[in-house]
Amino acid sequence: MRVRKRSILAAAIALCAAAGPLSCAYYNTLYNARKIYREAEKSTGASASGRDRREKYQKVVEKCAKVITEYPKSRWVDDAVFLMGMALLRQGEHDKSARKFQEILTNFPKSDYAPQSRHWLAVARYGKQEYEPALADVERFIADHPRHELIFETFFLGGDIKRALGEDEDAIAYYERVVEAGAKAELIDEARVRSAELFYERGDYERAAANFERVLRKGLPWERRYRISLRLGECYARTGRCGESLAITTDLLAKATSAQEAPPVMLARAAGYECMDSLGAALAAYDDVISRYPKSLFSAEAYYRKGVLYDEQLDSLRAAEAAFSKVGGEFANSVFATEALEKSASMKRLMDLRRASAAGETPDQAAEKIFMSAEIELLRLGDAAKALAGYTAVLDSFPAAAVAPRAAYAAAWIERHRLDRPDSAVARYRALVERYPRSPQVLGALHELRALDEGELAARLRAFADSALADTAAANAELRAAAAAASAAAASVRDTLGTTHPPDTARAAPVDTARTAPGGDR
Repeated sequence: MRVRKRSILAAAIALCAAAGPLSCAYYNTLYNARKIYREAEKSTGASASGRDRREKYQKVVEKCAKVITEYPKSRWVDDAVFLMGMALLRQGEHDKSARKFQEILTNFPKSDYAPQSRHWLAVARYGKQEYEPALADVERFIADHPRHELIFETFFLGGDIKRALGEDEDAIAYYERVVEAGAKAELIDEARVRSAELFYERGDYERAAANFERVLRKGLPWERRYRISLRLGECYARTGRCGESLAITTDLLAKATSAQEAPPVMLARAAGYECMDSLGAALAAYDDVISRYPKSLFSAEAYYRKGVLYDEQLDSLRAAEAAFSKVGGEFANSVFATEALEKSASMKRLMDLRRASAAGETPDQAAEKIFMSAEIELLRLGDAAKALAGYTAVLDSFPAAAVAPRAAYAAAWIERHRLDRPDSAVARYRALVERYPRSPQVLGALHELRALDEGELAARLRAFADSALADTAAANAELRAAAAAASAAAASVRDTLGTTHPPDTARAAPVDTARTAPGGDR
């Protein structure tokens, strides 16, 4: 029907041409709006001016508004409303375009443009980050128009929305619907690439590689082949397929045609060397990127990767800090700049702690220094293994230190939440309660044990901790009573002898050393 309406419009323009400009004005206005819109849609190449396109879309909006305002009863109003919505969408006016598409669905539910309006309303809402309403529109479109020409675009949109919501498996399911529906080969490839990219972002490199492999074949345009091959090489490096990774990057490097294509391949090639444990070659490859492309996104990434290599594989804190400190200077807007700055600052603090003189250091001070180093490793550098080693060192060397209960809790937390070793976590939480029953960390340990389905153990340990607190309270009560008796005796002596100062033994009351957990009685 849409084609028929366009034919009628063209015929009407031809028939009214002899009747004068006034009678043909509204036909001409809509016809010209369509023509300008098509011109704007075609001018999307690299040589096209963004400003020129925006101006064209704005003209479309103005002409459609004129039709709607001056001819509100016309049979072409829905055409004008829809076209206006599309022009606004192309301008990035998501809120205004959404209102136009909703206007079609509300006022012209039988219009040829209603199905398209449902799809583009979802697109506009997605652009506004209104993900749930957009997803509802997607599902409604799929249910009502399963054979519409926009169905595959709608599947892709549903996947992208689910991806934005962080529901990755549902996103992949949408992309798979493109494959299952028997779309054209290029659409199936696009669905698999989007799934592969999602797997890559999640760190599921094996599944990402499997999807990239299914798409990579002869006949692909170079730009697409380059992008897919680069990702595939990175996946191979991360899954131990080192030789295949180097083979792909070697081939890409030989075929790279622009200055922007070579450096990402060089970085991927360095990752291949790391995979093969050829760390010297990897460092040399990163240095090559730095020397050839200074003050760029690529040199910033190369310095960042060098820092990671020095920290994680060569255990050289000083070299890692030096590399991280240079990332921001290479390219301040690099995605690695902020994290590199934080890592550099944390490593400097860590080195300062390790250099601090131990002369005259008390056990508590030594324990505190090791504990703080472990905190930096965990919270700022994200190295759970090194942090666990630090916390364990506190417990082994300074079990009576003030920070020991905190170290015990942190070590158990790492076992459960970072290393996924629940049995080790249970053992550590149990040891914490038994070793430090009066510490504030007992409450957290009992909560974690219950979360690990160790409710019976948690109950026994709570009884143990409560008993320890009760014993301490009784001992402190005896100390307070003794102090009160001493004070009374001293007062009697003063009354009898006229002494102006109490004896030293009565000058200070004993301190209650029982420690209770914050937030209430256990």
